Amino acid sequence: MNMPGQKIGEAIKAVLDVIGIGLKYTIKPERLTVYYPYEVPDYMGRIRGWIGLLTEKCTSCMICARVCPTNAIKMYMEKNGRRYPGIDYGRCIMCHYCIDACPTFALYPTDIRDLAFYRHEDMMYTPDMMREPPKVPKLVDKVVKVVHEYSKGTVVKVKTGEVK
Repeated sequence: MNMPGQKIGEAIKAVLDVIGIGLKYTIKPERLTVYYPYEVPDYMGRIRGWIGLLTEKCTSCMICARVCPTNAIKMYMEKNGRRYPGIDYGRCIMCHYCIDACPTFALYPTDIRDLAFYRHEDMMYTPDMMREPPKVPKLVDKVVKVVHEYSKGTVVKVKTGEVK
């Protein structure tokens, strides 16, 4: 039988456990936080970037839109009567299935990985916007690359250095 005092004791223990965890991570933080834009994670080539479009190669086959697992690609009607893909980067998971599926290589990958947006509307790229890579503004003069090392799912060591 649960006594009212027993429930209060369990609640106090739970609160103290949470405070203890907070103090532990205050003293010895185990986080993956980077101080953007002063620090950027070094993905070591393991992340894909912005997707470009060569409309002169596109045949409007819509395979890219059909293969997209998140429905991030929408076909836009252009003045020449053809449809070209546009990408909603709010939905895109950068899997690049669209690039792999394109039979004419009209979609291509780029090295631009720093896609930060102020508004949701800015995440929607029309075919006109995809023809040229986005202009990534230089926010600060000195940027430090940050590398995280892991062991059994936790951060073991954080190295900073290698100024770009």
